[in-house]
Amino acid sequence: MLGMVSNYNTNEHTIIGGELARWLDRLVENDRERRGKVFLVRYNKIGSFVIAEWLGRPKDVFVDVLNIGKSLSNFGREKAEELRHRLFSPVTAEETMQFISGKDSDYLHGLQDEDAEETERQALVARGE
Repeated sequence: MLGMVSNYNTNEHTIIGGELARWLDRLVENDRERRGKVFLVRYNKIGSFVIAEWLGRPKDVFVDVLNIGKSLSNFGREKAEELRHRLFSPVTAEETMQFISGKDSDYLHGLQDEDAEETERQALVARGE
């Protein structure tokens, strides 16, 4: 589960059928946990299509798995591979740790750069420049 959790509401959401919906069914047909739970939905207010997964029973609560955008034509080979990865190869603890460490490192390096700039500025002020 990766995205926003929503309560299904017929005024706000439209479940989309068609070839992509049938492809999603075939994608998860051998996965006992996901069979019948992955579907295509359109957010009516913003006009965006999303591949989602039911968290409970159908037409109850769902989570966004992959945002396709405002056109179904945005779904191609790259999006299909990303979807497969999100569904069947979720982020590991190691990947999460590397991501967090990288962000912490970026933040700390930013603080060091700001500190160096401030120290340099104070030295210039002290010399009267």
